[in-house]
Amino acid sequence: MRIKFLRLLLIVMLLSFAYESFAASPNIIENDQPHVGEQVVLSVETSQIPSNGSVEWSVSPTTGLNPDRILLRAGGRECAFTPLDTEPVRVIASFVDRNGNVISSTEKLITPKEFQIDVAVVIERPLTLWNASKRSDYVLSAEVLMAASPIRVRASLNPPFKGQHKFTWVSDAATAIMSQDNDDIIIRRGTIGESEISVTAFNASGTKLGSGEGKVSITLPVSAYNDSNNDREAWQSWQRAQALWESKNYSEAVELAKRASNLSPRDSEISEGLRAMNTNYARFTKAQKLRNDAEVFDSKNQFEDALRNLRAAQVIWPLDDGAETIQIEEERVNHQRLIQQQANWLRDTASAYDNENMYEEALEYYAKSIAVMSSDAVSDRIERIRNRLTLIADADRYAGEGNSLEREGKLEEALNRYGASVQSNPDATLRQHIEELQSVIQRRERQANALYREGRDLQRRNNNQEALKRYRESMNVWENDNARQGIQQLRNTRLAPDTVIRGPEDFGIGTRIDAQKIMQEADELYAQGNLNGAAALYRKALAISPSDEMRKWVAKLDDAIKERDSVIAANKQISEANALFKAGKKKEALDLYRQSLNTHKNAEIEDFIRRQGNTK
Repeated sequence: MRIKFLRLLLIVMLLSFAYESFAASPNIIENDQPHVGEQVVLSVETSQIPSNGSVEWSVSPTTGLNPDRILLRAGGRECAFTPLDTEPVRVIASFVDRNGNVISSTEKLITPKEFQIDVAVVIERPLTLWNASKRSDYVLSAEVLMAASPIRVRASLNPPFKGQHKFTWVSDAATAIMSQDNDDIIIRRGTIGESEISVTAFNASGTKLGSGEGKVSITLPVSAYNDSNNDREAWQSWQRAQALWESKNYSEAVELAKRASNLSPRDSEISEGLRAMNTNYARFTKAQKLRNDAEVFDSKNQFEDALRNLRAAQVIWPLDDGAETIQIEEERVNHQRLIQQQANWLRDTASAYDNENMYEEALEYYAKSIAVMSSDAVSDRIERIRNRLTLIADADRYAGEGNSLEREGKLEEALNRYGASVQSNPDATLRQHIEELQSVIQRRERQANALYREGRDLQRRNNNQEALKRYRESMNVWENDNARQGIQQLRNTRLAPDTVIRGPEDFGIGTRIDAQKIMQEADELYAQGNLNGAAALYRKALAISPSDEMRKWVAKLDDAIKERDSVIAANKQISEANALFKAGKKKEALDLYRQSLNTHKNAEIEDFIRRQGNTK
């Protein structure tokens, strides 16, 4: 009976032990996503380990390299190792009792991944260009990068690597790596286009962590940046020139204003300001010469002549001490002729104002001269000036009305007002403008008649749409009854929505005001970077109102367009050559690199070809 009881007790203990072992099968916990070159830590739950038991680990690759140094931690509850490649690793965890018997075990297949490498441009300070219309800098968007300038590119591991790492960088043939500091490199590309950058990461033991690549798009040519700097420097120089002028440093102011105009010849505000400054500077130099001559007259005791010069100089260009100088000169004149001299002074001052077309001031001083000493000649001159002022006022009013009518496109009415203006006050510039306007009207009438005749012939051939287009163009160029009747006859005809109706400017027939409007549109396109559209409008304005300055600017813009197109074509060849070079087709790539040099010179490509020749 006792023996049976002991056997039953042994069977119960064995079953209990087997149940405990089955329930405690190890569960391998993967703490983080495993990556190549970074330590992987695996663990089992403490509650699963049988009392007085332990955990044994086995790690082996299915293929590839053995993991680097397998470590046991936390009393064997954790296993740590570093994968050396992306091949799967088999991990086995076994529970062992205190007698060394394996109670249970499980395995887990670990598949390491390479790190993702993100490549991004570091924008330390966005580029700025000058807005000529607003007279201020504006910041470009962060993705705009300039050719031939240092650009910082940064790589980062995703997810972050927990140990030390090292990056190895490679760029395409058209991009130079100027310097590198592991995570960062400084690149430079001489022309616009895309720079291709590739990077590989290694840990401290030389294990490859991953690789990545990126493209850096460089869209701003150096020429556009230089033009912006010139416009900015021109405006700043012009402001300094104005300050110099206000401080009476006239000569320096004029020279600086000329430099500003040369830097930005298209800036109308600077060019107009320079013209005004030159006019005033001519008055200043004229007054200065009069004062210098007055000193010569003084040295010869010709006080009346000196006094006359000083007064004329003060009218042309007043000085703070001018009145005092004149007073001193007056005291040198014989006291007995004081009254006569005073009358002469007033008359001479009035005459100086008269010569400068400053009629109101002239009238004032002629009246003072009469008050001191009556003179029939002076009285007659006063009457003539008053009549002249009336005529000038009428002329200005007629000219202003004419200008308003011309802006509204009412050329014949404008011509009548301009004619009335020159009758009241002859003006050579306005007379020349009248002749130009008459020529424009005659040319528009001839062009309108020619378009009408084309429309009539097209209508006879039943090409009604083209005929209607010509009639409307005829009306656009110059309103006429023939074209109006033609449009009425074809009132049931409809033009295509995208039909373009040409105007006078399309035939090179326009006024100076038309040319100014077209130039404003061209300036806006140029500021937006639409060089081809701007060039077309500049040429249209040039055809209407020719000028040497505009002709030079159009030539410069054409050169810039050719330069840009050649750079784009060369960049395309370089990109194709880069692809060939990456594919191992070195000879074909070098031939295409050389072709790109014929399209546009590139110092980096020349250096790359030379280095490839040295490696043979």
